[in-house]
Amino acid sequence: MADKILFTFLSLCVWTSAYGRIAMDPLSIRDFPPIGPGGPILPIKPIKPLPPPTGSQEPLDLAFIMDTTGSMSSYIQTARENIRRVVDEIVQSSRTDIRFALIEYRDHPKEESTFVVRKHDFTSSVSTMKAWLENAQARGGGDLPEAVADALHSGTTLSWRQKAVKIAVLVSDAPPHGLDPSMDNSYPQGSPNSHDPIDMAHKLSKKGVKLYTVGCEPAIIPYKDFFMALAYIASGQYIPLDDHKVLIDAIIGGAKEELSLQQFSADIQREIQKQQASGGTVDRAQIAKTVFDQLSSQNTKTTHLLRNNKPLGGPTSGAKAIAATTSLAEARKVFTKSSAPVSSLKSGFMPMRRMGGISKMGGMDGISSGISRRLPSMRMDFVPKMASAPGASSGSGGKEAFTAVEAAVSLDQIERLVNAEAAKAAAKIADKPYIQ
Repeated sequence: MADKILFTFLSLCVWTSAYGRIAMDPLSIRDFPPIGPGGPILPIKPIKPLPPPTGSQEPLDLAFIMDTTGSMSSYIQTARENIRRVVDEIVQSSRTDIRFALIEYRDHPKEESTFVVRKHDFTSSVSTMKAWLENAQARGGGDLPEAVADALHSGTTLSWRQKAVKIAVLVSDAPPHGLDPSMDNSYPQGSPNSHDPIDMAHKLSKKGVKLYTVGCEPAIIPYKDFFMALAYIASGQYIPLDDHKVLIDAIIGGAKEELSLQQFSADIQREIQKQQASGGTVDRAQIAKTVFDQLSSQNTKTTHLLRNNKPLGGPTSGAKAIAATTSLAEARKVFTKSSAPVSSLKSGFMPMRRMGGISKMGGMDGISSGISRRLPSMRMDFVPKMASAPGASSGSGGKEAFTAVEAAVSLDQIERLVNAEAAKAAAKIADKPYIQ
């Protein structure tokens, strides 16, 4: 009995020490915790979880290279209204630090009197990027070809960050000067500034920049293989676009895919270094298969950009033939204009922006600088707005939709990544300026 009384007294002392209260106060006895064989059963306070580690953000440099001639008004408007979505959706899915750049391009004098290229270097401010887009007006342009080569050259001079995932998105509905001399009444041999679009694509690749080419169809269809080749050279993808309203969806999906692939760069770099150390040439196909087999055996998943729930088509044989050249002059010898399939023509409109030397009419935002001396254009300034069939539905209100989904890693993805890393490695060996 004495032992039991002593046990109870000691238990109350422990409780008093823990709670700072007078255990012998009869009025507070009801507040005592239950007493077990080992003493009072004290309540357990939940442990607050530690905040997640901050970690380093994945840097992303995203450059818009946009044709701002007369027919592109709706595309500029879409980018302007949805630029905030790029940040919100990418940051939500990954820890990303985004910067934006904008390159506007039109045409060369005498076809264009405003500017050839206008460059806005990288900023982390969404409001600044939106202001640039607010000031971008679609007008002018002259004959059919535009200053594509000069715009790509400007892209090579942007202040790309060394460690960033680097993506340039070229949005166009017309070919560069020099590709199709029969439709070029001003500079049939190419840019008067001697910039070569094939060479510029290779330079972007050596800087580690992935080039996504957005072809505004159906106007771009005759030149689709060429723009597909530019993307192939710089390890990006060609995105066919019928509806301007889904432009931002396509860009967001492409950025998410590239961010998901970045984690495998180190594996590919090691494989390249192994082959270089052995003194042999870098076998890109072998490296791609080795890395792909390893990732597949681990059931690795990546992000994929889909168009209407299907993967983007890879480059055609014609595009690969163009990509194998080193200059526009060589590319011109193997280039063949494509024909627009009947299903791609909208309400009887022709898939050509202008006919021969006939200048285009300005878009809704302006008038061509040459309108007084040329006939009105047959360019389809309003075709993108007619692209959606009545009653069609998609995430963006039309029947064309772009989505980013998680799926098993594909060989095409790894091949593109191998091409990108091999181009950087080759540039380093040749002691050319490049960004790792």
